[in-house]
Amino acid sequence: MNIVIKPEAINQLRGREFQENEGIRIEATFVGSCTIYAEHSLLVDIKQDDDDIFMVEDIPVVISKKSQKYLDENIFLDYSPQLGYKISSDQETYKYNLQLKENK
Repeated sequence: MNIVIKPEAINQLRGREFQENEGIRIEATFVGSCTIYAEHSLLVDIKQDDDDIFMVEDIPVVISKKSQKYLDENIFLDYSPQLGYKISSDQETYKYNLQLKENK
C-alpha cells in the first residue's frame, strides 16, 4: 500500500506527538448493503495485532488488514480548512469533511 500525505495535511499533523505504536488510523468499515459500501474515519489510535503501520513523512499511519481490503493501493490524505481532512485514491474520494478524532 502506498500512502501519500499532502502538504496541507502534513502541516496539520507534523506538530503532533505520537506515543509508541500510536498513529493516524485510516479506517474503512464495511456497513453492508446490496452494494459494497464502507464508512471511512480518521483517528489517533494504537496499533493492534491485525494492523500495519506505515511511516509517511515521519507520521505514523495505522491501517488494519481488514480496512486495506476496502482501500485502493494508492491512498491520499489531504487537508483543507474549509473541508477538513479528505481520504481519496486515484479513482475516487472516499470521504471528506473528516475531523481527526482521539480513540479513547
